[in-house]
Amino acid sequence: MKGILYSICVGSLALALTAQGEQVQGSTNVDAKAKARSTSKMQATTSAKTNASTSMQTRRNMDGTRFHRRANVSAQTSSSAAVDRNRMRNTSTSANTRIRPRNDATVNRQRERNIAMTERVKNQQNTNVRTKANVHVNVNDRTRFTNVTRITSGGRTFNRAVFRDRNDWHFRLGFHDRIFFINRFSEVILINGCSFFLDEGIFWPAFIIGESCVPAPNVVFVAVG
Repeated sequence: MKGILYSICVGSLALALTAQGEQVQGSTNVDAKAKARSTSKMQATTSAKTNASTSMQTRRNMDGTRFHRRANVSAQTSSSAAVDRNRMRNTSTSANTRIRPRNDATVNRQRERNIAMTERVKNQQNTNVRTKANVHVNVNDRTRFTNVTRITSGGRTFNRAVFRDRNDWHFRLGFHDRIFFINRFSEVILINGCSFFLDEGIFWPAFIIGESCVPAPNVVFVAVG
């Protein structure tokens, strides 16, 4: 009987040990599998991160390359444009340098011609004025003058007369400022307080704006001596 009990105990113990061993082995396998899965996940994550980092770096490198290319192209374009502008500026400056002396010479010649022409015209006008001023007038010509009398004004002696031709253009100049008569006739003087201008040897009435004196109709003066 004791032998049987002993055999039963030994068998139970062996079964228990076997079960415990299987449990331990099962737990070990589970842990190993869990570690394997964790390791695989970590490796996958690391690989994904590495790939993502590599891809981002590659994109950055490509963007940087494109940016540098664009920058280089832009720089080259700007440099080429600057060269073209400088070339055009230099060409224009060179052309202006050649043309300016010719233009200046032409302008100077034209200016000299204008000055010479102005002087000739002025001299001719002065000659005409002097000729008209120094014309001898026969105040006793009754076909031109009537009512001739001798007067003295401003220390000068004149023959006062009435000019027969009332339609003579000298009477039809109208009212102007004094400069108008000074610029056109050789002499503008006061005779008996009224203004007269000299032309063709005769002092004709000058109707000047602002003057209160109004000459008598058709009265002229001829200087004596």
